[in-house]
Amino acid sequence: MAANEHDTFEPPQKRRKAGFMALFRIAIRWTLTGRTPSYRTSFLFSVIGIAAGIVALIVVMSVMNGFQRQYIDSLLETSSFHVRITPKDADASNLAQSLRKNALVRSVTPFIEANLLAEGAEGHQNGVRAMWISPEDMGADRGFCTALHVSESAAEDSLRRGIMIGTEAARILGLYNGGQNLVLRGAVVDPDEGIQQYEIALPVGAIFRSGYYEIDSGLVILPMGSASQLKTLPASIVLGVKLKNPEQVDQFIASLAHTPGIGRTESWKDYNRSFFSALRTEKVVMFILVSIIFAVVAINIHYAMRRNIARKSRELAILAAIGTDHRSIGSIFMIDGFMTGILGALGGIGIGIPLANNIDHVINFVVGIAEAVVSFLYRLGIARSIPDLSPFSPSIFYIEGIPSRVFASDIGFIAFFAILFPALAVYAAYRRFRNASPLEVLRSE
Repeated sequence: MAANEHDTFEPPQKRRKAGFMALFRIAIRWTLTGRTPSYRTSFLFSVIGIAAGIVALIVVMSVMNGFQRQYIDSLLETSSFHVRITPKDADASNLAQSLRKNALVRSVTPFIEANLLAEGAEGHQNGVRAMWISPEDMGADRGFCTALHVSESAAEDSLRRGIMIGTEAARILGLYNGGQNLVLRGAVVDPDEGIQQYEIALPVGAIFRSGYYEIDSGLVILPMGSASQLKTLPASIVLGVKLKNPEQVDQFIASLAHTPGIGRTESWKDYNRSFFSALRTEKVVMFILVSIIFAVVAINIHYAMRRNIARKSRELAILAAIGTDHRSIGSIFMIDGFMTGILGALGGIGIGIPLANNIDHVINFVVGIAEAVVSFLYRLGIARSIPDLSPFSPSIFYIEGIPSRVFASDIGFIAFFAILFPALAVYAAYRRFRNASPLEVLRSE
């Protein structure tokens, strides 16, 4: 007798596992193989709603990331740099050579920058940000040249010939080709002589187009040798350091603690603090607004589940009558909610990531179909003209396509809320029926 009892004894962990599997099978049977078509239909529409919300969030966030990261990369390559170092000594060449030997460093570019007034040949004027860079350092900074869409050799040769200027600044100043002279005027404050004005006139060596209006309309690059014409430099020399991995900026700055000749250091995070804070706030607000989709789907799941629970009141009463506690019954619906969120998340991620990565091709395909339809209607005489259906016409917008970057952290964050919202909605629906008496339910049946 004792042997039989010992044989039938099961550990608590095994019993809990068996109980969970039983509840899981009940949830699966009610959801997918139940006799009530409305239950399966509401489950299917809930999954589709969650998937649609995830697709919308992934596409919106990825496009926003694409625009932000492209601009941030161009900003770091042309203006901010990863680290700005102000040398203590006037001669920064030795310090630059020392920094180039650091394993974390990709390039070091000594430069001088100042805000100047530019005047073209026809008298047009525009405020610009001027950077004095030597042609050799410009050609050695591949990231800078890539951001301006010029090759290293072309950038070096152009800077030897004169000034490099953006397309929009050249248009404003009336500079339509290379070789025209550009006059730059500025002022410096001398402790002894007060405010001293200066003027530099150099030919235009090249006109670049970065793809960003602020850069193309306000950046002018001068050869470092032209600064020797000035009695007083407009600003001190700064070393623009670019790292192989921008996220290692704190580690790099810490490694400079015992390096002689280093004055002030400023990372790209500190130099662009207000700008990056605005982008972060914009991303959070956009996420909250688009997440309203999840809230709407959760409300629909809540009311659909209330109807389904009311229809299954007899089955729930039977389970309660045979000894199943409310916690176990609630677990059935929680499993149902998690299934809704997980299936919706998998479907949304499976569709959203490929769509986000190819959003520009998808839009161009749709635009191509629309243009073909309009062209066909025009040939039939139904349409009077063929409009430009391109979403980013060069005559209106300053971009040529839609960039997109998918980050794993965003996907995980979206999937977490996609799974959490349905589970909470289902649990809130079940709470209304957990205190119902099984005897009263069965008596009414």
